[in-house]
Amino acid sequence: LLRDKFREFSRDTGGLGQERVDAANAAAAALIAGGHPERAAVAQWQAGLNEAWAELLELVATRAQELAAAHDLQRFRRDARQVLEHLRDKGRQVPEELGRDLRAAEGLERQHQAFEHDVQALSAQVSQVQEAAGRLAAAYAGPRAEELRAQERLVSAAWAELRGRCQRRRRLLGDTVEQFRFLRAARDLRLWMDGMNLQLEARERPR
Repeated sequence: LLRDKFREFSRDTGGLGQERVDAANAAAAALIAGGHPERAAVAQWQAGLNEAWAELLELVATRAQELAAAHDLQRFRRDARQVLEHLRDKGRQVPEELGRDLRAAEGLERQHQAFEHDVQALSAQVSQVQEAAGRLAAAYAGPRAEELRAQERLVSAAWAELRGRCQRRRRLLGDTVEQFRFLRAARDLRLWMDGMNLQLEARERPR
């Protein structure tokens, strides 16, 4: 809000002020060119006015830079806080259930693949926070720079933890699916062998 208000102030000040300075310079030039008896004093006043105008423009530019830097800093804090909260929320959504049979385990595996796809979409937000932290920390020093780096470390740690939990769950689900597939294959093979044994026993024995 301060930045937007100052933009309007800067625009109005620049436009109106430049017109008035130009008018003053034109009047001074006319007096000097016309040989006015106080032309030396007029020239001195003209130089003072132009110097004061240049100083005012410099102050306006400095204030605009300060507001832009403050805006970047506050936006970083907000973005880092939101991304951190989102990462932690996603981490709480990683379930522990692995399924009681093959069908359930395969269904959970598909759900986890979709979940990991959603998680991966957060990588762009994490990268933005990391890049912003590096850029802003280079512009500040002391406690402010350390605060920025600390916020970035929290986001990076939460991102690493979330990816680690997703990878562990993917491995566990994969192992569970393979186990159930093996058990099904073993059960089918055992049934087949039992069937073969029944057929052998049912055959007429030689006399």
